[in-house]
Amino acid sequence: MHKRRDKDVANQVTVHEVVGDVKGRVCVLVDDMVDTGGTICAAADALFAHGAEDVIVTATHGILSGPAADRLKNSKVSEFVFTDTLPVPGALELDKITVLSIAPTIARAVREVFEDGSVTSLFEEH
Repeated sequence: MHKRRDKDVANQVTVHEVVGDVKGRVCVLVDDMVDTGGTICAAADALFAHGAEDVIVTATHGILSGPAADRLKNSKVSEFVFTDTLPVPGALELDKITVLSIAPTIARAVREVFEDGSVTSLFEEH
C-alpha cells in the first residue's frame, strides 16, 4: 500500500496504489496509530476494491477521536486490533475491536533492567 501526505494539507493522507495481488486474500494493515480512522479505512477500502477477501487492521495506539466510531463501525474491516497504551472510549466498544495488553512486555523489560539483562532480548525471536 502506497500512501502520501500532502505537505500543504495538514493531517490528510491519500492512498495511491495497492502493491501486489490481494484478490481473494486476507490482508493485514499495520500502523502506528489510528486517530480518526480515515486513512486506515480508506486503505482497507482500496484493498477491498482490489478484491481482498478480508482486511484486519492492527495499530499500536488506538487514539480513536472524532468520527472514528462511525468509520470503524461502518467499515468492512472484520477486526481492529490495538494495544492498551490508550483506553478505548466507551462509545467504541464494538465487537470487532480487540485490545491487547502491553503489561507483560513492560514487566519483562523492567525485569531485564533490574536483573542487568537485555531489553534487546524482548525483540529477538525465541
